Amino acid sequence: MKFFIIIIFYLYSGISYSDENNFFTKGKTLFDQKKITQSKIEFERSIVSDPKHVNSYIFLSKIFAESNKQDEEMKNLSTALLLDSKNEEALYLMSLLNIKEGDYKSLEKNYAILKLNCLKLCDKLDDLNKSIKKFNKS
Repeated sequence: MKFFIIIIFYLYSGISYSDENNFFTKGKTLFDQKKITQSKIEFERSIVSDPKHVNSYIFLSKIFAESNKQDEEMKNLSTALLLDSKNEEALYLMSLLNIKEGDYKSLEKNYAILKLNCLKLCDKLDDLNKSIKKFNKS
């Protein structure tokens, strides 16, 4: 229901498409300030403005991770990966979620994609590999 209200608000607010980055930027600033509820609204506004804004989905997943709403976290990460299947941050966060859920088949798949495409998060590969090895030993 909230999402629907946000859509209606945005459509009638007269805010242009070019303001989308402002929603994301404002949301990230609020997120960094630990103003989670307000940042969530800005990320949702960013998505209403641009449904393909991958980073907004990633930050929404982080918000849901903090509030232990794994289903919502999964939905947002899945959407981010649907839009950009090689996004390092989304792959890494999805891998962490796979570990929490005990989904090691998906973990191995995401690890393989991340390993092939890593540029910024290569240092995280060792930790994920250790988790995969732990699973294989058990």
